[in-house]
Amino acid sequence: MSSRDARRELALLVNSHYPLIYLETWEELRATEILTLVAQDLSLPLYDWTLSQGLARVGGAPMYNTQEPLQVLAQISALDSDGLFLLKDFHKVLGQDLVVRKLRDISEKFRRARRAIFISAPTVVIPVELEKDVARFSLGLPDEQELAELAAATMRDLQKQYKIRVNLPAGQGPLVARALGGLTSREARRVLTQSVLEHMALDRGTLDLIRTAKAGLVRDKGVLEFLESPDDLKSVGGLERLKSWLEKRRGALTPEGERFGLEPPRGVLILGVQGCGKSLSAKAVAREWNMQLLKFDSSTLFDKYIGESEKNLHQSLQVAEAVAPAVLWIDEIEKMFPNAALHSEADGGLSMRIFGTFLTWMQEKKSPVFVVATSNDISALPPELLRKGRFDEIFFVDLPAAAERKTIFAIHLARRKQDPAQFDLARLAAASEGFSGAEIEQSISSALYTAFSAKSPLSTEIVLKELQSTYPLSATMREQVEALRRWARDRAVPAG
Repeated sequence: MSSRDARRELALLVNSHYPLIYLETWEELRATEILTLVAQDLSLPLYDWTLSQGLARVGGAPMYNTQEPLQVLAQISALDSDGLFLLKDFHKVLGQDLVVRKLRDISEKFRRARRAIFISAPTVVIPVELEKDVARFSLGLPDEQELAELAAATMRDLQKQYKIRVNLPAGQGPLVARALGGLTSREARRVLTQSVLEHMALDRGTLDLIRTAKAGLVRDKGVLEFLESPDDLKSVGGLERLKSWLEKRRGALTPEGERFGLEPPRGVLILGVQGCGKSLSAKAVAREWNMQLLKFDSSTLFDKYIGESEKNLHQSLQVAEAVAPAVLWIDEIEKMFPNAALHSEADGGLSMRIFGTFLTWMQEKKSPVFVVATSNDISALPPELLRKGRFDEIFFVDLPAAAERKTIFAIHLARRKQDPAQFDLARLAAASEGFSGAEIEQSISSALYTAFSAKSPLSTEIVLKELQSTYPLSATMREQVEALRRWARDRAVPAG
């Protein structure tokens, strides 16, 4: 959320007589700056409190004997004039009975006054007694315009101290802000400074350094990964119907598409047999659409500590929206939201809460984040996820047909410095019936080892021998594959 929007909405909450406002943010300095502007807009004084200094009017000296939580609440209650009160890290004492009681007393007193207490913290901790009195507000991450202003100010400071070369072509300035998307203001300033000073320049190489540093920062927080996709959709054999669907929506997430009246597509769910190109397609969409690729790491979503799992999900979706336009890839989504766990009370309803939060975000998100979810096991998915409106379309990726297998052989042979024209692709396609794309790739890889060991060039015959010695998944798991095909026949769009 931009600071301008936050400023307007926070002023509205104060004017609506909310006595307690929980401000969820990692950025204390940015929160203070925004509330300073809110106070100016409303012609109210702003007071700031920390456990180390006590309560002070912003820009003034701390008041005597206000460092302890109950002391500061007593002081706020005793003040006759209206004002805004920012209490930092106050969530750590919200478990104390006397603190909760005092806040409830102050809430009653503030209901008809232009006074509000803001509790600033990176995590939300609201006692049940205060839930009806507290307005929750998530500050979010800075938007592209704020990051552009921050980048310009940082570059001015750096150029005063160092001889920095600026070699970005005219009109490429927004790329810096876009590269910093998903970071807090402080993180963005540090990453930009480090990247510029590494080569004493701001150029295309600096942008790569920024993206690498940002990927490391976000990865350290868990859940999300920033990935680069080396392949576009031309590298995916077959799946023509899926490719056509994606091509039609290619520009829908751009400003031009918005001006034309297009609604941003939510995403697609790609079901299918293992090894048939689901994950490759998900990654290729980002390259094809020239968007940042984000991977949701479901293994790190659930945390053993109370409240951390919800925070992980919220933080990840917040980063995805800040980085947008982006492609959010959720691999094997059935492991993230298994139907059996959702309807079990073993985790106290945590899985269902997380699932509900994700569905609500999918349904209501306004930012251009295109979700590509893949799944191998339809039986493990909750029915709520398959309902129309969650995803724009559900595609089924079947085993490749003969023509598709020829294309897949040609792609993987060329990728391994072999001339596809020197191979009998029709014969290879016929011999590989029932093989997935991944199994075809593996047969070529194994054949290359055989040819290298025999000190002979790779040939159709060598590849054929590898195919004949392999039992594909469609044979070893025939029943499961057929069950998946039967389910998809009337419920999903064929991707091929």
